[in-house]
Amino acid sequence: MGYRVEKSSLLLAINGGILLLLGFLLTFLLTKMWPIDEQGHALYGSMISGNGETGITMVFIERLLEELEPEKRVQTLGDRALFERFVHEQIIRRSILTAAKEDDVLRADPVLRHRLQKMIEDVLMDAYLKARLDTGISAGFPYEGQMQEFYKQNQDRFRLQERIHVWQIFFVLPQDAPDKEFKQVMEKARAVVKKLTAKKIHFSDAAVQHSEHEPSRANNGYLGVFEISKLFPVLKETLVGLGKDEISKPVRSDTGIHILKRGAKLPAGRLSFEQVRDRIRAEMRTAALDELRKRILNELYLSYAEPVSEPVVEQWRMELRERFPDAGKDGEPESALTLP
Repeated sequence: MGYRVEKSSLLLAINGGILLLLGFLLTFLLTKMWPIDEQGHALYGSMISGNGETGITMVFIERLLEELEPEKRVQTLGDRALFERFVHEQIIRRSILTAAKEDDVLRADPVLRHRLQKMIEDVLMDAYLKARLDTGISAGFPYEGQMQEFYKQNQDRFRLQERIHVWQIFFVLPQDAPDKEFKQVMEKARAVVKKLTAKKIHFSDAAVQHSEHEPSRANNGYLGVFEISKLFPVLKETLVGLGKDEISKPVRSDTGIHILKRGAKLPAGRLSFEQVRDRIRAEMRTAALDELRKRILNELYLSYAEPVSEPVVEQWRMELRERFPDAGKDGEPESALTLP
């Protein structure tokens, strides 16, 4: 994209500050929240939220409520029973964590220690990248003029083809169903069509009573609005040949038998800018974030990465295959890996 989001010098300055902060944070997490005892085992108890307390306090509950979505928080605080359940769940959770803290087997488990360290690393990486991305693109991007220009340059993407409202009554009939089953289902469908054409039953009532397609049955047989050009050929041919509110004869498809009703046609047209403003903004912002993310990763790779040569990587792969019996044989070669 040709849109500039922020100056790279600002990103570099922020980058240095974030790295310094995260460095201190990682040191704190690994030395304070994850100390090692004399036997070299991680003291997991100190990682329990609430600074190692075993009891639940209002301050602790407040902290948890701050992490909830606003709607969920209002719901929890507005209902006495819900709030009591929420507090009880935290008490149970704290009990489990306290028991885990006192479990010597867990404390000595190197696999668990590795998993916890990986979780910390993942949180730090996510926080770092989020901070870089948040400061790399202004909150107002894209601006009105940029969105309007995008709209003008992508007119074809906002065109609507001719569409049609469709109702159906559907009977399941697999493609490989025996002739006897085919005849039974077809006779049932024809009987329904006969009642419909004789106006002995309304289409919506027939759909509720007979249709085996649950989403449309629950909506009185209404399937929705479809672009005519994108309909399955057999359904398209039938619907195009029907008049408005006309009902078809039973139509066979790969999945079953359809009784179709055609609604009004909607002419081809183009969505207005106002109709697609939010869509354009989301798309442009996502594209800008993707571009910025690629630049950040490339910058980090060039500044901090310690690449491993391809021969060494292949050597590792071959040796590790021997250690994992389920590795199997070489599959089809992937396309060449593109590094930052």
